[in-house]
Amino acid sequence: MPITNRLRKTCQATASHHSRRKNDQFIAEGLRCCREAVTRRPEWIDTLFFSDSFAKTDDARQLAVFATRHDLSPEVISDKELAQLSDTLAPQGILAILNRPEPTPPEQLAEPFTLVLDRVSEPGNMGTILRTAWAIGLTQVWLVKGGADPFAPKVVRAGMGAQFALSLPSLDSLADAKDRFKSLGGNQFWLTLPQADISLFDEQKFSFEKSALVIGNEANGVSDTSLGEGVTIPMPGHAESLNAAQAATVFLCEAVRRKLFKEG
Repeated sequence: MPITNRLRKTCQATASHHSRRKNDQFIAEGLRCCREAVTRRPEWIDTLFFSDSFAKTDDARQLAVFATRHDLSPEVISDKELAQLSDTLAPQGILAILNRPEPTPPEQLAEPFTLVLDRVSEPGNMGTILRTAWAIGLTQVWLVKGGADPFAPKVVRAGMGAQFALSLPSLDSLADAKDRFKSLGGNQFWLTLPQADISLFDEQKFSFEKSALVIGNEANGVSDTSLGEGVTIPMPGHAESLNAAQAATVFLCEAVRRKLFKEG
C-alpha cells in the first residue's frame, strides 16, 4: 500500500533535531533495532513499515506475529518507497516511526553504579556508549542536556536497540546530576579526567559501587571539574586522550572484570 504524505513528511522531519523535538517522533531502522522496539517498547510505535521484499521473509513473519499481539499491524510498502524514507544507503526493509518518550529526571539510582554522560555530542559515541552500557548490564544512563539527541537517527543506529532497553533520564546540568545523585543516596561522584592521579585499575582507591561515573564532552571534557574526584585510564603511550566511547568502554569493562554484574 502507498504511504501517505503525512507519514512521508514525518519520516523526513525526523532527520532534523528541531523537527524531532517539534513532532515528538523518531525513526528506528533495521531488523535488530526494530525488533527491540517491537518487543520492548511496542507502546512507543506509531507505524511499522515492511518493504515488499522484507515482508516475504521468515523474520518479517515472526515479527508480524509478535506485533499483532500488541495491536500493531505492519504496513507493507514498495522497496523503492521504503528506500526513500530510509536514512541509510542500504536499508534492510524495515522501519518504524515511534513516539518519543517524555524526558524525565531520574527517580532512583542504577545498580551497581550510575553512568552519567555529560554533553557527549558525537552521535556515534553516544549510541556506542548506550549500547555498551546495555551490553554489560546497566539499566539506565543519565544524560546531561547539551549533548547528542539520544533519538537522532545516527544515535539510534549506533545504539542498536539500546534506547529501547535503557531508561534515559535527563538532567539540566552536571551540578543538577550530582545533586540528584546525592539526594537518591549516592556516594562518590567520579569524573573521568585524563590528568587525574587515581587509576580506574586501583581497586583500593577507585570503587564503582553506589558511585556515579561521569563521561565528559569529546572536545571540552567534564563541564565542571570541581564537582567530584578524578579518575583516569593509565596511558603509557603518548596519546593525549581516548575517544569518549573508547574510554567509556574501558571503564565499563573494568566494572565487568570486577564482577559487579550477574551473568544470565
